[in-house]
Amino acid sequence: ANLQSKIAALETQIEEITAKLDDAAAQLKNPDPHRTVSNHIKLLRDYNDIRDIGTSLMGVIANNRQVPMKRVYQDFHLDEKD
Repeated sequence: ANLQSKIAALETQIEEITAKLDDAAAQLKNPDPHRTVSNHIKLLRDYNDIRDIGTSLMGVIANNRQVPMKRVYQDFHLDEKD
């Protein structure tokens, strides 16, 4: 009887944990992890492309003003790491 009550308690615990897992999965925007990773990679590539364009534009401004890039970053209140 003691073993059966432990088994019943464990089965109840499994049901509770499964219900919590189902609730958490339902709250995800996209429950497919591969799709989520692919989306993050795409967003990082887009970010890098935009950052590269911004850096190029800052270079054009620096050349136009005939000042170092560091000065252009300072003029726009940016850190060189931005």
